[in-house]
Amino acid sequence: MKKKWISLAIIFIFVVAVVVGGVLYWRHARFYPSTEDAYVNGDIFPVASRVPGSIKAVYVSDNQVVRKGEKIADLDPSDYDQAIDKAQAGLAEATAALAADRALIAQTAARVDAAGSRLDLAKIDLKRFTELHDRNSVPKQRYDQAVTTAQVAAAEYASVKKALSAARAKLSVAEKRVGVSKVQLSNAELQRSYCTITAPADGTISKKSAQVGQVVAPGQPLCAVVPMQGASVWIEANFKETQLRRIQTGQPVTFHTDVQPDRTYHGWVQSLSAGTGATFSLLPPENATGNWVKVVQRLPVRIAVDPASNGDHSLRLGLSVHVEVDTLAAPRHVAETR
Repeated sequence: MKKKWISLAIIFIFVVAVVVGGVLYWRHARFYPSTEDAYVNGDIFPVASRVPGSIKAVYVSDNQVVRKGEKIADLDPSDYDQAIDKAQAGLAEATAALAADRALIAQTAARVDAAGSRLDLAKIDLKRFTELHDRNSVPKQRYDQAVTTAQVAAAEYASVKKALSAARAKLSVAEKRVGVSKVQLSNAELQRSYCTITAPADGTISKKSAQVGQVVAPGQPLCAVVPMQGASVWIEANFKETQLRRIQTGQPVTFHTDVQPDRTYHGWVQSLSAGTGATFSLLPPENATGNWVKVVQRLPVRIAVDPASNGDHSLRLGLSVHVEVDTLAAPRHVAETR
């Protein structure tokens, strides 16, 4: 009889323990939604050549840490150096032509002044001889000579003024040609600068394909730089739609990776996607059919990583992550989540 009561007590305690455990698990799952459908994500900066050319030197290798602006590779600059020399010669020629045109303008302006002086003198003589001719004090031949001299001076002055206008128009063209030559030289120097390929950000070299002697085209990938610190690394967790009721921006998050399951990282909910993964897939599901079956959708949630948790940059892109959100804690201020 005593053994019977002991057995019943054990069963009762077991049932109570199962019920209590189930309630605690349900409560924890309700207020601490979690998912294993989560991965480390981050920025990837592709490095490519902006100009065609042959690779002359490569300074990095796979998994090497680089700083922003550090040289990754050099292209053979011979063709671009020739383009610079040609542009410099064109600029020198245009500058010389401009100087010659300015000298011509100065010379022509002096001729205009001289012709104007001769015209003024001819007009004075014509006026004097006209008065004398009216009083019959000079022969008509001398009067006709003064008239002719004035007419020649006026024609010469008009001709020189037209030459000055033409020289000034030519100067305007020469100035524009100098401007075009400067732009061409600047563009040649810019193209030459693209022969030095540098890292766009601090990070680690990945997917290196650049080799010495390789002929590359503009936009052809040579490698990628992957920053593994700060805001450049985040977690993309796909929560079921039934778990999203209590998840809000700014709530604290704890997570661990399969690489280091005993290490806990910290972060916070940064944002929720505008649509489920199925919405942005290449072939979205067509639900307007007679064979509809409800499938629980998942919404991508972006989780910012606390920099202090990833001080050693141990989070690597693509790692599987187990994420848990604390929906009972007060969310961070919006400004802190940026």
